[in-house]
Amino acid sequence: MHDEFKAFELEALKKQYPDAKVLVHPESPADVVALADAVGSTSAILKAARDMDAREFIVATDNGMMHKLRTLNPGKVFIEAPTAGNSATCKSCAHCPWMAMNGLAGLAHVLETGANEVTIDPALAERAKLPIDRMLAFTAALKAGQPAGALVPNIGAA
Repeated sequence: MHDEFKAFELEALKKQYPDAKVLVHPESPADVVALADAVGSTSAILKAARDMDAREFIVATDNGMMHKLRTLNPGKVFIEAPTAGNSATCKSCAHCPWMAMNGLAGLAHVLETGANEVTIDPALAERAKLPIDRMLAFTAALKAGQPAGALVPNIGAA
C-alpha cells in the first residue's frame, strides 16, 4: 500500500497546503520520503504530529491512522496524502485491505490449529525479513533519541 503514494501528487498537495508538514511511513517510495518533514513508524508519526509546531499535516500512511491522529491532536488538521496516479492500483484510498484482514483472533486460530500455513523458500524468507529488520532498527534508533531525519537515507538501501 505505501508504494502507491506518488511524489508528484504529494507536491501538488503541498502547494495547496504550503504550511502543512508532511509525515511519511518509511515504506513509501524514496521520492515521497524525500518530501517528508518526518519519516517513521506508526508511533513515530503519532509523536511527530504531537511534537511538531504545525497546525496542518499531510500524512502518507494507511488511512487507519487518521482517526487516532485527529483524536490525539484535536487542534490540528490531518490531510490524507494521495495515492492517485497513472500507476496506482487504487485511487486515493490509502487503505490497505490486506492489513485490515489481520487480527488477534485470526492469529490465535492459526497458532492453535496450523490452518492456512504458508511455506516459502528460506532464501526468500531471508530477503523478506530485511524490511522488517529495518523498521525495527528505525524504531529502536528513534527510541534511543536519534533524529528521524538522520535515518532517512538508509531507508531505501538494499
